[in-house]
This record gives sequence, structure tokens and C-alpha cells, in this order.
Amino acid sequence: MAMLENLIKEYAEKGYHFAFRLSGNTEEAKDLVQEAFSRVLSKWNRYDASRPFDHYFLTILKNIYYDYSAKKSSRNLPLDAPVGGQKGLETFADQLADREEPLLERLMRRETEETVERCLRQIAKDHRAILTLCDLEGLSYEKISEVLGCPIGTVKSRIRRARCALKIKLLDQFKEVPL
Repeated sequence: MAMLENLIKEYAEKGYHFAFRLSGNTEEAKDLVQEAFSRVLSKWNRYDASRPFDHYFLTILKNIYYDYSAKKSSRNLPLDAPVGGQKGLETFADQLADREEPLLERLMRRETEETVERCLRQIAKDHRAILTLCDLEGLSYEKISEVLGCPIGTVKSRIRRARCALKIKLLDQFKEVPL
């Protein structure tokens, strides 16, 4: 049991951030991470200890999200939603914001983050997953290749297509902004 506690301590936050970027919902992200740890435990005999655990864990988490989103339409939680779902509480974005940052800069950054989050939720889940792994989690192409189970060349082309899809959504958003 101590091993499970150590894994949870080490990988829960990283898993949560990945799951949140995929689902856009705090409760769904928590559920996805919990399910991922449950599957890790139940399939521990399949884990190859010679390979990094985070790749194994993120692969399971991605697959759970794909299965979940195929069965149910995803409910998205914007960064400006109150933490805990209650009005008057600090938002998720507030918790992430640097308190030393000037207000105008923080507001501009928050607006940009919200736009990117909104556009990220509008692209295909495969695109969202690979951009999260690459650009938000900072995994190398080699690690992404292991997580997704595809060659590095495929990873590079998928990242390019995903970035193009996100760029199109972002450009559409900025077309709507009056100057």
C-alpha cells in the first residue's frame, strides 16, 4: 500500500493537470485520475518496470478520457468558474494567478488563457491530447511517442496538424474581437 501512496503523491498532480486540460472540468479530471490509478493497480502485472511510469500512467489516463468522452458528452469548466462550484469563491484561474502580477497584466493574461482554453476545447480530442502532452506538459517527442504508441514521425505530424487546428480556432476568435 505504501507503493500506491508514493505513486499517488508523485503523479496525482501531473495526472490531474493532464486530465483537466483534456476534459476542461475539475470533477471529471479528478474522476479520470482516480480511475487511472485504479486501473494501474488492477493491471500492475502489465507494467514494464524498465519503462518510465509516467508514460504508462499518462497512456492509461488518455485512454480512459477517450473512452469516457466517447460514451458521454464532455461538460467543460471554464477557468473563471468558482472552485467547488459555489458562487463567491475564488476561481481556478485565481488560484493559478501570480498575486504579484499587476492587475491589468493579470486580466489580459486571464483573457488570453480563457480564449486558448476555449479554443483548445473546440478542437478534436486527439489534437487536444497531443498539444497537452507536448506544449503544456512539456513531454519530448520520444515520450509522446511512447504514450500514444506511435512513431516519432507520426507524433511530429500530429502536433503540426493539432497546432494548425488550434491556430484556426484562435484566428476565428480574434476575428470576432472588435479593434
